Amino acid sequence: MVLLISYDLNGKERPSAYTAVKNAIERNAISFRKPLYSQWLVESNHSPDQWVDMLRGVMDANDHLLIVRVRWPYQGWLPGALWTWLDARAR
Repeated sequence: MVLLISYDLNGKERPSAYTAVKNAIERNAISFRKPLYSQWLVESNHSPDQWVDMLRGVMDANDHLLIVRVRWPYQGWLPGALWTWLDARAR
């Protein structure tokens, strides 16, 4: 399954906070792509609830997080290689 993970680290976050989120995602995903600044597409066997639990430890209480399953149909303006990756996993 493919999940879209979007987040906003509020307040005066240091680069280390973004690195902690990045590391948690890379460590727990089967494969992943980062189409936008604070957004990831992840191939995973973990549910959105499990991802929230995994990321809770590296995010602050004032941060925001949205995790949704990506399924066809979808549309947007992203690089071709990303569409190839997504189509192979979410169609």
